[in-house]
Amino acid sequence: MKKSRKRNGLVAASAVAVSMVMATTAVAATLGDADLDGMVSVSDAVILAKFLAGQGTVDSAAVIDFDGSGTVDVIDLTMLKRSIANITDPETPVTGDAIITAITYANGSVTLTNAAGETVDPASAANVTVTNNTYVTITQPGEYDVSGECANGQLNINCDKTTYAAGQVTCNLLGLNLANTADSPIYVTAIDDEFVLTVKNGYTNTISDGSSYTNADAKAAAIYSCDDMKIKGQGTLIVNGNCDEGIACKNDLKIWNGNIQVMAVGDAIRGKDSLRIGDPDETNGYASLKVTAVSSAADGLKSTDTETDTGLVRINGGTIDISAYCDGIQAEQTFEMNGGDVTIHRSNATASDTTSAKGIKAVGLYDETGTTYQSGGIINITGGTFNIDTSDDCLHSAGDLTITGGRFTLASDDDAIHSDNTVNIGTSGATVVDDVVIAVSSCYEGVEGQNINQYSGTLVINSTDDGYNAAGGADGSGNMGNWGGNWGGNWDGTIGGGNYSINLMGGIGLVNAADGDHDGIDSNGSLTISGGYFISNGNEPFDCDGTKTYSGGVYVINKGSGGMGGGMPGGSEMASTVTASCSASAGTRITLADASGNVILSFIADKSVSTLTAGCNDSPSAVFYTGGTVSGTPIETLDDTQQIYLSGTITGGTQASGSGGTTNPWG
Repeated sequence: MKKSRKRNGLVAASAVAVSMVMATTAVAATLGDADLDGMVSVSDAVILAKFLAGQGTVDSAAVIDFDGSGTVDVIDLTMLKRSIANITDPETPVTGDAIITAITYANGSVTLTNAAGETVDPASAANVTVTNNTYVTITQPGEYDVSGECANGQLNINCDKTTYAAGQVTCNLLGLNLANTADSPIYVTAIDDEFVLTVKNGYTNTISDGSSYTNADAKAAAIYSCDDMKIKGQGTLIVNGNCDEGIACKNDLKIWNGNIQVMAVGDAIRGKDSLRIGDPDETNGYASLKVTAVSSAADGLKSTDTETDTGLVRINGGTIDISAYCDGIQAEQTFEMNGGDVTIHRSNATASDTTSAKGIKAVGLYDETGTTYQSGGIINITGGTFNIDTSDDCLHSAGDLTITGGRFTLASDDDAIHSDNTVNIGTSGATVVDDVVIAVSSCYEGVEGQNINQYSGTLVINSTDDGYNAAGGADGSGNMGNWGGNWGGNWDGTIGGGNYSINLMGGIGLVNAADGDHDGIDSNGSLTISGGYFISNGNEPFDCDGTKTYSGGVYVINKGSGGMGGGMPGGSEMASTVTASCSASAGTRITLADASGNVILSFIADKSVSTLTAGCNDSPSAVFYTGGTVSGTPIETLDDTQQIYLSGTITGGTQASGSGGTTNPWG
């Protein structure tokens, strides 16, 4: 007697007997729905065939016992195949060759096989059609293995949405090298649920199109989908978009995992309604998710729809590497990032070009003239690591730009962080300085917006103009000023009219501003410091045209030997201040400590030191030291030239001569 295997309440006999005793507990489900997905399709036949062969499992016997005999056997498989193939005449033979489960391409031909591994004549296939020898169209939902090599072929998904409501097609790529010079090699005409492209572990697949063509949707992309599409797996997918886009989807595009490498003339990867990278339900991390996007003439990652709740680019994890001629990432409405590592390389666009070449841009909606902001254009970042080097803004939003987590290494010829509305950094009420860490190695202006609110986090900014700037002005700022283009908003470096403000409530901000008429912190409206630690290594440390308020926190001013202007200008607020005269060179450690040598704030001077001023209500007897050594661990800054301490003790060094007390530092 042959041994049997028990699985999920079923007893499976050997492959010779191919019968099983049905479980006594029936479930309310569609007859034939082996995978319990709510529909009967090719994938159910595949599951049942594998189960009868002793491979895999099923969730219930009741839904695959077609003839109600109490056993599940090849008769049930035959009846299931008849149902899927719409064969009603009992005299019409149906064998395994009716349902295609595998497609193998070759130059000039294609081989179709069923679950039993039998070769099928394309004319007999129930769920696949073949034209032009190598143009394959999948017409029914199910799971298909796809492999082989073909220089002029196509994989088309076209499942009638009425007949196959909620239908899904999954294609497992098992070493597919598919090219087409006259059409999109992979083209999704219609699928009601989604098209799933699974890049199987251990396989490398390459999809390439030609340099001049239009597909059935009058567009061009090596992989093109008119409906929802998902890419997953742990293998490698290489896409060459030689005509225009690499991967394009007119609805929602999801890249859950896999090593996805896209090189394109146009946008590398575009999901019109949304582009989502990293499965939000992933529990094992994103080690297998890597996306490389290269565009020689357009954007890297993109979502273009302008409708409400669309135009979204969201990254939850993975490693993203982008090289684009235009924007690295462009979201028409919203960009969100919750985790992962993003690197955006500098564009090779020139200053005379009218191309927008920003790192991450949220476009937003404007009026018909393209000048008055309406809605959208939101950037929300809660975590992740960013390494962005751009000739235009690193981060740019038409609407609010909010950063509550993450690590940022930024370099720009224009603004590092720019919003046409409000910039929010950190979390309201937070008392930490390491939830957000931003290091700007070079920029024109560091943070620019109509309103700037810093609640927590650490910023180190090296700027050729202002470190923090509320409103900016019509200054054509940066080397890439006036990018032009029909992008909406003010792309010449200006910000529209409004009530401007800078509100520094917590965290750390250190600005190294270039010599000349440049400010550490510049507000064309109000300026408030109520907490945190803010350092200006600048010539005009604070510039404010409106109301000024100091109610807490610590600020330190090092104007440098050629400094211009004074401290906090205007106003009548009172603060305990320390002013010291000293002589020290750039690169010297500056420490503000209490009378016992306990560190309040310590940093590295970017400029030679002659006069130091501090506002510190909590420590009216504080003193300055130049040089020396601070004990403890410095704050994370991501800047190798800067070490900031908020605690510890100072040893050695020279105490600077000066005075402390309650004075008016704003005059």
